[in-house]
Amino acid sequence: MDGMMLLRLYHFTDNQLNTPKQNESNTSTPQADNHVQNYGNTPEANAQVNNTRQNHAIPKPNEARERTWNFENRRFSYNDLIRITNKFQNNIGTGGFGNVYVGVLEDGTQVAVKRRSHSSSQGVKEFLAEAQNLTRVHHKNLVSLIGYCTDEDCMALVYEYMQEGTLQDKLTDNARPLTWKQRVRIAYESALGLEYLHKACNPPLIHRDVKTNNILLNANLEAKIADFGLSRAFNNDVSSHVSTAIVGTPGYLDPEYYSSYQLSEKSDVYSFGVVLLESITGQPPIIGGPEGGHLTHWVSQKPSRGDIESIIDPRMHGQHDINSVWKVTDLARKCTENSSANRPTMNDVVMELKESLDLEISTEGTRIGSTTNTYPHNYTRNDNFVSDVSQNSVFKMAYMGDPAPGPSAK
Repeated sequence: MDGMMLLRLYHFTDNQLNTPKQNESNTSTPQADNHVQNYGNTPEANAQVNNTRQNHAIPKPNEARERTWNFENRRFSYNDLIRITNKFQNNIGTGGFGNVYVGVLEDGTQVAVKRRSHSSSQGVKEFLAEAQNLTRVHHKNLVSLIGYCTDEDCMALVYEYMQEGTLQDKLTDNARPLTWKQRVRIAYESALGLEYLHKACNPPLIHRDVKTNNILLNANLEAKIADFGLSRAFNNDVSSHVSTAIVGTPGYLDPEYYSSYQLSEKSDVYSFGVVLLESITGQPPIIGGPEGGHLTHWVSQKPSRGDIESIIDPRMHGQHDINSVWKVTDLARKCTENSSANRPTMNDVVMELKESLDLEISTEGTRIGSTTNTYPHNYTRNDNFVSDVSQNSVFKMAYMGDPAPGPSAK
């Protein structure tokens, strides 16, 4: 996005934004503490995509505009969006920013159109931030911006369409639960996206709202980080944090953030640690019931007694390498340390998850109806599982307080 277009973005006013359009369907949305929930897939949305393709003509790109903008930074008019989305009929997600609609471009490419709602009390600042950030971040594990619209009173961002929805959707899907390999791979790919934001962007970016609802999945279950409306830049050469009022989603917020009002890349690491715990357990960040509370506390009580199987999502039916699970659990524990100084960097997280994924893949073919498993010495083993003594896990030692294997110190 060049300087003139950014200048135009910044000169949009709320007065321009609040004039209703006659052709728009109802875009009112309840206030929420998070942003748009889903750019992805539902059975209804898939049917609507087919209907959209069949029942309206897609406009050809303006030739002058094509000469100025490449496909990834295309500027759409309001009329373009009306045609692409079939008059904003196919709503596939809502949030504090507004609504998300499925659409189809002239070449058949499916897109998600994130449009700011007129009734939204937030969004202009976040829209501008997201538009700016997305024009300078390019990574296979970040949702791609195809284009944007700033016509008259219409503010919208056009993204690639992620057919399989959010990681949160998948973790709550009892009909088709994710395997452990899929969960670790999704975590690994998401970590690559965050590592890029922290280390490869100039200046680096803090996402500020990492959660399972902002990890989207394409048709191949490849993960991409989404929703950059709350992202902020920080300068590694000057400061490792940014000061800000509390934003984000309860359950994922860095504990230090509540007292300091300062965010760093380690705040994203904490939030990502919660995502890891959700992937391991299938539980939400805040658990109800008498043994409820924050997921970090619930999980910490179990492995400390060697009770790792009790926290693993039972929908995986024991199909996992136990060392891989221990390793990811240990990593999640480090990511969610109360002190940010004790948390790893996203670079460390990427390396640990790659090793965990390799562990899972290396033993995948040896498991037939049962998990290959080792248990801490005071763990009551379920007889439905088979113990494989060739897999002595050192990761459980972090919880048990046992010495690591090796010669005793003299």
